[in-house]
Amino acid sequence: MRTQNPTADGFAAPSASLSDWPSPSSTVAPRTVQSKELNRVVLASVVGSFVEWFEFSVYGYLAAVLGKVFFASSSPTMQVTASWAAFAIAFFARPIGGIFFGSLGDKYGRKRVLTITIIMMAISTFLIGVLPGYASIGIAAPLLLIVLRLMQGLSAGGEASGAAIFVAEYCRDRNRTLLTSWVEVGCMAGFFFGASVSAILTVFFSADQILDWAWRIPFLIALPLGAIGLYIRKYLEETPTFVAMKQQHDALAQASWKVLFATHKKELFQSAGIIIVTNVTLFTVVTYIPTYFVSALHVDVATGLKLSLGPQLFLVVMIPLMGMLADKLSRKTMMTAASLAIAVLAVPCFHLLLEGSTAAKISSLMVLNFCLAMLLGSIYSIIPSMFHTSVRFKGMALSYNVAVAMFAGTAPMINSWLIARTGNPVVPAYYLIGAAIIGLIALVSSRDRTGLPMHGDPVQ
Repeated sequence: MRTQNPTADGFAAPSASLSDWPSPSSTVAPRTVQSKELNRVVLASVVGSFVEWFEFSVYGYLAAVLGKVFFASSSPTMQVTASWAAFAIAFFARPIGGIFFGSLGDKYGRKRVLTITIIMMAISTFLIGVLPGYASIGIAAPLLLIVLRLMQGLSAGGEASGAAIFVAEYCRDRNRTLLTSWVEVGCMAGFFFGASVSAILTVFFSADQILDWAWRIPFLIALPLGAIGLYIRKYLEETPTFVAMKQQHDALAQASWKVLFATHKKELFQSAGIIIVTNVTLFTVVTYIPTYFVSALHVDVATGLKLSLGPQLFLVVMIPLMGMLADKLSRKTMMTAASLAIAVLAVPCFHLLLEGSTAAKISSLMVLNFCLAMLLGSIYSIIPSMFHTSVRFKGMALSYNVAVAMFAGTAPMINSWLIARTGNPVVPAYYLIGAAIIGLIALVSSRDRTGLPMHGDPVQ
C-alpha cells in the first residue's frame, strides 16, 4: 500500500508523485500585499477581461450581420447558423490554449501568460475589423475569419483562468469572492459595452451602411483597448502565492499534467459541472437572446439590442453585490440557489419572452440576469480554490475551457439549430435546465472553501 502525505490543507497526495508537497508549518508565507497594489491587480484583470469579452459580445450581437458579410452564398437561416458556428470554433480552440497557457502559468508564472493573451486578443480582433468580406475575396473570407477566431480562442483559453487566479492569489481569504467578482464585472462590462456600441451603430447608420462597412468599427476599437490593458499589466508583480511556492520548492511549479489527473480527478469534474451551468446561462442569456429576438421572434436588430441593454446593466451592478453576499452566506449556497432558480424559472421566462409585452420581456430578462449574477459573483473564486497551487492554472484552464467549448460556447449555435429543426422557440429553456441539473450535481458534491485558504495555500 502506498503511503499518503498531506499537502498544505490536508490533501492526501500519492507519495509516488507529490511526497514533497509542503505542510502548513513548512510553507513559506507570501509577502504582505498593500491595498493600493491589490487595487492595481484587480484593475488590470478587469481591463483584460473587458477587452476579451467586448470582442465576444460584439461578434454575438452582430452575428446576423457577419453571417451576411462572410457567408453570403448561404440561405438566410444558414447564414446565422454559419456565423454562430464560426463563433463556436473559437471555443474549440480554448482547451488547446488552456493546455498551453496552463503549463506556462504553473511553470513561469501567471503574469507572463496574461501579457501574451491580451496582445493576442487585441491583434486578432483588430484584424477581423479589416478583413474583406465574401463579396471581395470569396471563400477566403470565411476561412480567414475562422483562423482569427481560432487565435482569439487560444488567447481566451489562458486569459479567463489567468485573470481569475491572478486576483484570487493576491487577495485575502475573507473577501476573495468579492474581489474576484470584479473580474466578472470586467467581462460583463465588456459585454455591455459591446451591446451599447452595436446599438449605437443602429442609431447612426442605416442597415445597408452597417452591412457595408460600419460593422467593422467595434472590432477596430479593440486595438487601443488592448494597448491600455497591456500598459496597466506591465507594472504588476507576480502573485505572492506563486512566488512563495517557487521559493519553498521549485519542483512544485513544475507539477505535471499526470500529477493533476492523479490527484484532482474529482475536482476536475466538479469544476466542469459548475462552469457548465454558469457559462451556458451566460452565453444563452447575454449572447444568444439578442439574436434570438431577431431570428425567432422576428424583432428588428435595434429593438432586440435595446431590450437587452437594461438587464445587462443590471447584471453588471449585481455581480459584486452577489460576490459580497456570497462571502457571508458561502459560494456554494449562492450558486446552488441560482442553479435551482434557473431550473424552475427557465421555461416561464422564455414563454414571457415569446408571448409577453415589452415590460414582460424585460422583466423576464431581469430575472434570468439576476440568476446569472448569483453564479458569476462566485465562479472565479470557487474554481481556483479547488486546485492545489502548483497545478491550479492547469486545473482551472483545462476544466474551464473544455466545459465552455463543449457546452457553453456552442449554446447559441445549438439553440439556433434546434429551433430550426424542431420549430419550438422554447428549446433554449430546456438547454438551460439541463445545464442547471449538471451544475447542481457538481455543487452538492463539492467542498465549500468560502473564507478558507485555497487548496495548497498557506493559512493567512
